[in-house]
Amino acid sequence: MENPNTLLSKIETAHLWAYFHKDWLLSIRSLLRPQLPPHYFVFVESETLLVTPDAEEPSSAVLPDLSLARAERPADDAGRRQLPGATAAVLELDEPCEVFCKYMLLIRRAPENQVVAALELLSPSNKGLGNRWDREKHLRKRNAFLEAGVSLLEIDALTEGERVLPTSVKYLARFQRNAWSAFHHDGRRSLRGWGWNEADPLPFISWTIEDDLAVLVDLTEAMEHACDFNRWEDLV
Repeated sequence: MENPNTLLSKIETAHLWAYFHKDWLLSIRSLLRPQLPPHYFVFVESETLLVTPDAEEPSSAVLPDLSLARAERPADDAGRRQLPGATAAVLELDEPCEVFCKYMLLIRRAPENQVVAALELLSPSNKGLGNRWDREKHLRKRNAFLEAGVSLLEIDALTEGERVLPTSVKYLARFQRNAWSAFHHDGRRSLRGWGWNEADPLPFISWTIEDDLAVLVDLTEAMEHACDFNRWEDLV
């Protein structure tokens, strides 16, 4: 495999991250499973999003009290089909949108089925690219995990987009890519961070799941597995 960071940049530039994201995440899951005791389970949580470009701030313009419009129905546009007797719309427009799925890993402990850890591999929309609403949703979810005492590992392997990092690890924004973890114990929160640039190897992360349990997240090995599965070097 070529330089992992170079390949990541090519995938990002080709706008194929949504597809690679899942391959890489599933490879990470495969590496984590053998390291966990039998009563821990690794699940892939999926979420379907409809992403549209950010709309401009609402203007102060006010629609007139009375408008005249001529109802025109394109023959090939079922989305604008108008039934007889219906009031004609005063505004019709189309805007680009894209439906895609996002994935993250959750580690649960039996028999309570309690979420004890979460791994988030950031996507462009998490960083405000394409739609700022998903960035805000991502930050709310991140805060919910932290407030609930869930061990969190967040990996940002994207070079584009806004980096919103916890104050304690904001130094990581100096690097092209970064990862950080937060773990709660004895009434304290412990944070660790990793940062790397184009010429650096991907980090080999020690991630604490619970007080007596830690796993190794080998991003390079997981990426190699993902690339072997779908031949990503040929795609980009």
